[in-house]
Amino acid sequence: MRRATSWRVGLGAVVLAMVSVAGAQPPLVEDFEGAVDLTERGWRVEADETQSVWTVVDGHLEVICPRNPYKGGRIVRDVPTIERGVLEFDCRLGVEGSSNYNHLSLGLRLFEHLMAFKKYSGHHLLVHVPAENIMYSATGAVPLNEWVHYRVEFDTTRGRVEYYLGDERDPLKIDTRLTMNIEGETGELEIFNYGLTKGTVTNWVDNKGTVTNWVDNISLRAIETGGEQTAGARDRTLLILGISSERLGVEAAVREAVAGERLVVYNMQTRSSATRPTNLLTLDKVPGATTWESAQQIILADVPAGPGECLPPHLLDDLELSVSDGADLLVLGGPFALGSGQYAGTVLEEMLPVEVGGAWQLKRFEAPQALAGGAAVLWYHDAPAKPGEVRTALAAGGTPMFAWWPYGKGRVGVFLGAALGSAEDFGEATPFWEWDGWPDLVERMMTIGGVAGEEG
Repeated sequence: MRRATSWRVGLGAVVLAMVSVAGAQPPLVEDFEGAVDLTERGWRVEADETQSVWTVVDGHLEVICPRNPYKGGRIVRDVPTIERGVLEFDCRLGVEGSSNYNHLSLGLRLFEHLMAFKKYSGHHLLVHVPAENIMYSATGAVPLNEWVHYRVEFDTTRGRVEYYLGDERDPLKIDTRLTMNIEGETGELEIFNYGLTKGTVTNWVDNKGTVTNWVDNISLRAIETGGEQTAGARDRTLLILGISSERLGVEAAVREAVAGERLVVYNMQTRSSATRPTNLLTLDKVPGATTWESAQQIILADVPAGPGECLPPHLLDDLELSVSDGADLLVLGGPFALGSGQYAGTVLEEMLPVEVGGAWQLKRFEAPQALAGGAAVLWYHDAPAKPGEVRTALAAGGTPMFAWWPYGKGRVGVFLGAALGSAEDFGEATPFWEWDGWPDLVERMMTIGGVAGEEG
């Protein structure tokens, strides 16, 4: 019997389903309840008992893999081809004979895209990249002899695939080198065993799943593309915290404005390099495609795009697509943003309503300049507004500190002040980030047009 763990668990039928977003009845449903064997269910079994034994036991698929080095077997069936979709399943690997588990023991192939599990210095989910003829590790943290839930979201038109473990909102890996064969009306879903073991190993496959109105299933469902996500359907705020965001106090300000699960926070981390006298800046996690599609607001709080790939290309592509489709983007300046953050040459340079310069774009007023309500700015980005539909507000020292313009179906705003300077530098003036009205100003900037008293 399946026991509760920290992973998604359950005991019951295995169903292969293609489900539309609209919730229509799937054209293909298969459950593993009852006494019907795999062949009668539509699976082709291509294995003899020296390679593997495939049976339905207590509502899950059981795979017994004897020791037969690199001579495994498989089961395979036809499924409708899908350009963009989700495959979900559960695995419990090493149910019996876990001490014999050594090399590849179980794998899945969907439309020729291959994933497999392997034990070496940890237990890994491996992914095959045909163009490079390599297998790489999406994660080395797969537990043995525990039910683990997997979700694989793929988009063949964009050439990308996302891998999720457990019930995490965000993917553990995004790969933009996806190759899938979706020619014709049908393709294949294959489950196989292969590799090296010290002796017999038993694995189980099942799925509690997250498909609406469907439980206990291996599920393959389509995600509609084009038009299903509108500005009205967006209800989340994505906050990406950069290097000076703590001094800015922006997280507390945004949490006042956005309640509960509507706010999703990401952090830029500094990782020291042992081989170079530099720091590597990376995000602790990266939003997946469905998270971007649910975004109403995106905030970059002093977030660098470089050096390197602080914001990887696929993330910038997702951000641009999200704003084009109706999200609002707010960029808060700082010593690691705009020109100092190497926005030049990225899609952010195109999206921003101001000119992005180089590393010396950050300038200092001779003395603190009043911003609003007694708050003052000392350091700022010298970034003139671009020609076009740019609107400006919040001048300090005669220089606009906020600019915004429409971008696709969304809008992009930028605050040009930087949280730099000591108490001695400001004298009697109050740094804008210490001003009592700063949280309210952040909230108004999040509405883009609202900071200028316009409808947001």
